[in-house]
Amino acid sequence: MQVAAEVIMSIDVELTDLAYGGDAVGRYEGRVLFVPGGIPGERVRVEIVEERRGHARAALLEVLRPAPERVEPRYPQLTDCGCQWQHIAYPAQLTWKAHIVRQLLVRIGKQPDAVVHPTIGMPAGVSPWHYRNIAQFSTGPNCEIGFQLTDSHDVQDLEDCPLLHPALDMVYQRVRAKLLKYFGDALGQMIQKFTIRGAVGTVSPAGGSGETARAVPTLLTIQARPGSIIEAPQQLAHELITIAPGIVGVIIERVGGRFGRVVVGQEFLTDMVLGKRFRVSADSFFQVNITQAATLIERTLAMLEPRRSDVVLDGYSGVGLFSAFLANHAARVIAIESQPSAVTDARANALLNNQSNITTIEGTLERLLGQLHYRRERIDLAVIDPPRAGCHPKALQGLLALAPRAICYVSCDPSTLARDIATLCAGDRYRLIAAQPIDMFPQTYHIECVALLVRGNMR
Repeated sequence: MQVAAEVIMSIDVELTDLAYGGDAVGRYEGRVLFVPGGIPGERVRVEIVEERRGHARAALLEVLRPAPERVEPRYPQLTDCGCQWQHIAYPAQLTWKAHIVRQLLVRIGKQPDAVVHPTIGMPAGVSPWHYRNIAQFSTGPNCEIGFQLTDSHDVQDLEDCPLLHPALDMVYQRVRAKLLKYFGDALGQMIQKFTIRGAVGTVSPAGGSGETARAVPTLLTIQARPGSIIEAPQQLAHELITIAPGIVGVIIERVGGRFGRVVVGQEFLTDMVLGKRFRVSADSFFQVNITQAATLIERTLAMLEPRRSDVVLDGYSGVGLFSAFLANHAARVIAIESQPSAVTDARANALLNNQSNITTIEGTLERLLGQLHYRRERIDLAVIDPPRAGCHPKALQGLLALAPRAICYVSCDPSTLARDIATLCAGDRYRLIAAQPIDMFPQTYHIECVALLVRGNMR
């Protein structure tokens, strides 16, 4: 008996918008339709793959009328690994990011008159590829090494990495080859993932004039798969530290047996941003795009306008990136950070940069702001740079109680930025002056943004 071929029910849709999350948006039979890989202004043929109340998701089958901004993806194998927007020309990516920030500030932030400046993209002459100073790679059951696919445990095998700085891409290729040779077919059973982090601020930006894959100081952190036991882990670490120029430390975690953690060489790097030095430990957060981190710092200082007499709060301060620059323009900086390794780094960085007016306190912002208020500490200005989930509600209440005259909110997620701005601006306690998107993550829908808020009674 012959089985009939499955018939794909396709529909034609006009795309009208881009949503935060990367999907193009259209409508079909009164419902919102999300279409990955589309661009507003296009007419496309799609297949609905998931239906929910009020909206549906569709797979793109054919572009019937392409948008002028459509380009051929440079690295199509990365489309399902996070580079969702490489089919959109880079200038258009920047335009859409500003559009999305404003949409979210209006809809979630309750700011109908929100001012959003044009997105600041990668500088002229600097590639919107090879910009990352850190990347994490996974292993698959069939010896794949690369990025994990979005919403999947599968791994896209990558022989090289177009997102990493060229010097770190060279390290990746050599680490990949070494691990495949060392473990053979057992690789996926022994190693779960590894992270490459480099001090790329010590060289010129990737894609700059004359830039090559010159070695930079690099840390390699490997996580063994739970339950596995790596034989002779110290030997493996010693061999890895010699395979590429620039590797200054190898850390192997969860190795099993009598070893918990093996370290050969350093556990930290010293990077450079705008002439200042920053020690960054393997477990500490640091901005992933050093070129745009410099832009972010400059824009934050310009928006905040600190005075020499000011006491400035640096909330979620990490290794003290903002603190180091705020300290040059203020009387005192109070930095608050909950990650122990970052606190250690921040205190070391104050010494590295010869700054004695920075006080770094370990603890959560929501708890310590209450203590500052109880002690009647004066806070004139605040910079807060929370993780993707945004600020803890008690941290927002602590900020409101301390009532600095201005707040710069640095965010890597404009939806939680908008949510927290709605809280801070409720009852006219603060006013949103402007938001400045900065493209820290080219080729993706992710958006870095700094927003300036001033106290409601300030003029």
